[in-house]
Amino acid sequence: MKDVRSGPLQRPIRMMKKVQLSTSELGIETRVLVAALVATVTFAAAFTVPGGYKNEQGTAVLVKNAAFAVFVISDTTAMVLSISALYIHFYWAVMGKRGQVEEDIIENFSSLTSTLTEGAIIAMLIAFITGSYAVLAPSLWLAITTCFIGVAYIFFASTAYIVDVRTLLKYWK
Repeated sequence: MKDVRSGPLQRPIRMMKKVQLSTSELGIETRVLVAALVATVTFAAAFTVPGGYKNEQGTAVLVKNAAFAVFVISDTTAMVLSISALYIHFYWAVMGKRGQVEEDIIENFSSLTSTLTEGAIIAMLIAFITGSYAVLAPSLWLAITTCFIGVAYIFFASTAYIVDVRTLLKYWK
């Protein structure tokens, strides 16, 4: 029992500042992993398009569908944003080995890659919603329900973000 009372849990745990969280090694590795996963998923979605292909021509069946067009655009946007975040991470790693990266540059790269990855996640969600709608349009109630669930996630995520910002501001010292 003496060891338990004198352990690390008895000391107050200080909240990390936002800068420390964003530029920590774990935070950087996590963002690289998320950006790579988004790039992988959007790449796969580009070649396994909703509705499939016309066998004789090799073109998408839903190519003239407006929801499909939004799917393709948002999927491409997610791919470009996630690849851009990955490129910046790799560029930053190379520059860091040369000793040319200073703390303010690290913070800027970290903030930029976070923003790019967040945008890629939102674009991927839009691609999912519009792809689902394009395929499920014959069953309108199912298509609308799927879209509603996807859009509800955006509101849920934004609420979590607002709570996170309030928490950080509370402990910001």
